[in-house]
Order: sequence, then C-alpha cells, then structure tokens
Amino acid sequence: MGGISFGRAVMAGLVLLHLGLLVWALMGLSEWIFGTVPWPAVANPLFPRPMLFFHWMSVIAAATAFLAGFVLRWRGTPFAVTLGYGGMAIVCLIETTQYLVHDMRWLAMAAEYAAYLAIGTWLFLSAAARGRFRRGEG
Repeated sequence: MGGISFGRAVMAGLVLLHLGLLVWALMGLSEWIFGTVPWPAVANPLFPRPMLFFHWMSVIAAATAFLAGFVLRWRGTPFAVTLGYGGMAIVCLIETTQYLVHDMRWLAMAAEYAAYLAIGTWLFLSAAARGRFRRGEG
C-alpha cells in the first residue's frame, strides 16, 4: 500500500504552517494599520508600534518566501526562507530582551530558534525539499 511519504507529509505541514503564519501576520499588520479590527487582537500590547511593524513584516517575508517558492518550485527558497527566519530571530531577540516580562520568555525564544534551525536544515538537506525546489538540477 502506497501512502504519503514522510518528506511529502513534512512539506504539507510546512505549507500549512506558513499559511497560518501569513494569515496571522496579515491580521496583525491590519491591526497595526487600522487600529481596530473586527477580530480579537493578535498583537502583543507590550511591543511598541515600530517593533510590531518589523515583527509583522519579518513574518510576512518568511511566509511569503516559503509559499511562493513552494508554488514556483524556486531553487532559492531555502536561502530566502533562512533570511526571513533570520529577520524573525532578530525581532524575537529584541522582543525577548527588551519588552517581554513573563517567566517563560527564554524557553519560548529557545523553542522558536530551534524551530528555525530544524526547518532551515530540513529545507537545505532533505531529498523532498531538494526535489520540490529543484536543488538537484545543475
């Protein structure tokens, strides 16, 4: 019996993850632009407006890089996503060290960084990602 391969399942999960990130970031950016929106706020009120702008834009950039790269089968997708995650990591570092006050902030930052490393490594090294993004072509 066939079924879906592990690599395809991971890729499908990453598509869903990045779609979710894109929707969340667009909701947050809409809050930032309009002030009031018809849904519950997603922005952290502890973050100043300039920080929120960079927060939402870095997430939009990373999610869009992945989704566009997936659709277009663009060979530069792993590198572009890595750049997006780098931007998100810098924003996370600033938010964690300058604005967040809860006890779990360091664990949350470590988990976020671990996710970036795991996804980035998978995008560069897995056969499924190489096949999807044509990384095996000359």
